Amino acid sequence: MIESTHDNWSLRGRGESVAVADAIHAMLRAVLVLVLAVTGAALLPPASARAADGDLTITGRGWGHGRGMGQYGALGYAIDHGWDSARILDHYYGGTTAGSVANSVITVELLAMNGKALVVTAPKLQVNGTDVGAAAVRLTLQGSTLRVEKGSGCTATSWTPMTGSFSAGSTRVATTAAATSLDNLLGICQDAGVRAYRGSLEVINHNGTQMTLNRVRVESYLRGVVPRESPASWASAGGGRGMQALMAQSVAARSYALSGSRPATGATTCDTTTCQVYSGAGLRTGAGWTALEDSRTDEAIRATAGLVRMRSGAPARTEFSSSSGGYTAGGTFPAVVDDGDRTASNPNSTWSLTMPLSTVASRLGTGTIRSIAVTARNGLGADGGRATEVRVVTADGASRTFTGSAVRAALGLKSDWFVLSGVSDAEAQAVIRALYQDILGRAPDPAGIATWSASVQQTGDARVVARGIVMSTERLHTFIRAEYRSALKRAPEAGGLSHWTGYMQAGTTVPELQVYIYASDEALLNLGQGDLGRWVDGVYQGILGRSASATERAYWVDVARRQDRPTVVRSIAMSDEAGLRRLNSYYQRMLGRAPDASGIGTFLPMMRGNGDFLLPIEIGGSPEYWMRAQRR
Repeated sequence: MIESTHDNWSLRGRGESVAVADAIHAMLRAVLVLVLAVTGAALLPPASARAADGDLTITGRGWGHGRGMGQYGALGYAIDHGWDSARILDHYYGGTTAGSVANSVITVELLAMNGKALVVTAPKLQVNGTDVGAAAVRLTLQGSTLRVEKGSGCTATSWTPMTGSFSAGSTRVATTAAATSLDNLLGICQDAGVRAYRGSLEVINHNGTQMTLNRVRVESYLRGVVPRESPASWASAGGGRGMQALMAQSVAARSYALSGSRPATGATTCDTTTCQVYSGAGLRTGAGWTALEDSRTDEAIRATAGLVRMRSGAPARTEFSSSSGGYTAGGTFPAVVDDGDRTASNPNSTWSLTMPLSTVASRLGTGTIRSIAVTARNGLGADGGRATEVRVVTADGASRTFTGSAVRAALGLKSDWFVLSGVSDAEAQAVIRALYQDILGRAPDPAGIATWSASVQQTGDARVVARGIVMSTERLHTFIRAEYRSALKRAPEAGGLSHWTGYMQAGTTVPELQVYIYASDEALLNLGQGDLGRWVDGVYQGILGRSASATERAYWVDVARRQDRPTVVRSIAMSDEAGLRRLNSYYQRMLGRAPDASGIGTFLPMMRGNGDFLLPIEIGGSPEYWMRAQRR
């Protein structure tokens, strides 16, 4: 029984390198003890509630594309961090500088009017500078000509053609009434009521389709944008500090509008979320007006009049969205941590929803889903950041890949920063069977697979299962038996098995176990019949899977004679060659491939310590392993 020899070749007291080794051993022991405390020494599945069969739970962060400024983040930085609007803009729009522009006229496509006649009502109406002399005017594209008529109002029963020559693109409707009330602005007659606009209106012919443009000065345009993009009530938040967020929004909206151009029509921008939301000045339904501008956002616009963010001598395309989720997405502007996003009033910093897998399949057009998992992320923020790739395996084993943004659009999610959990029985069982086979070399028992399946279905995370298997007593026994067979040519006796199991539960790693066993007197006899050269060959075969060269053999024999056998085994067991051999074995067994450069760089240093515990947990919890398990 080699355990009795342990104290005979303890390395304590052999100098600084031993002190370092002891410190590493203590650290590894603490890590393993912590893992064992969480998972239990034996393979005991956790008790957990069973997720509803066929449901997918999606938890996510943020609302919108996440590029540029997060609007709730701007609010958080203003009221929680005390930032002013300039600092907010500097943070989100890296690579830009503050600049100023004139209050120029821009053109806005009113997309709801596409293909419709334009009916306008207002006092003192004019068409191309000529008084209409009526309460309403109607412009209708007829082939290549524009018909202009006047009438008594939106619901006039008869219309009188106006005299003169009119053409699309050069005919403008305006009012000379003072803009002192919504009644005095141009009102477009729509099904929902009358919508008031500042500036003038014109009709263009776009490939045979009538389109309406609002010609308006940028500062007046912003009055209809800013309160639609950020709540005016923010002005009073944080004792008035929220006004800085509205000022930042005003600058971003001004820059965004002036940086754009609508290629099809030549307009500056449009009035929907395709560009930025612009609803005009007011809406009248029935007898009363609802103002769509607000004095508080008007104040923010005046306070920043003409200010823009500049890049390369022109206004920058300053995108923004409701909530970044805590980290912006990058792109035109550098990705940045968004601590402001966690402000208490943000309902979208995190979110969750559950939908049937059948609904997911229908919306993605995949057929019955066996498994769905995020397989790539942008690496920015919690959970690995935004989903860039999602893979679906269907009931017939076919695999389809979607972008994260495509899944977001199809499922109606708030953003592409999401985690998928809650999986089908078949999907959970597939990964559990694979983990048992790859780590323990056997199939799971029925009770184990049932309980573990409940855990995986609830969390969507196979790491809990992998951790339980990796740290189980059964797996520790596997390590010990393998080293006994390799070094001692026999199975461990009951006492020896119990002894080394206790040591490994207390923190002894695989390389350290190899040192204890291969350096024993029994291993010297079994591997070398007492000859150090033959013993070195045996250590090489057992740990490195090859024979030692003559030079290597001579070198290690000399080390063994001048120092001791544990020094020889420790050097071999903790070498990169030994670590890479075990690392490659895990990759081949669990992923069916060799480790890539990134995997080697990350895990090879761990193989000198607790890599035999951490590596299979990481691989077993990876999207790549999950998807491979579904196809086995």
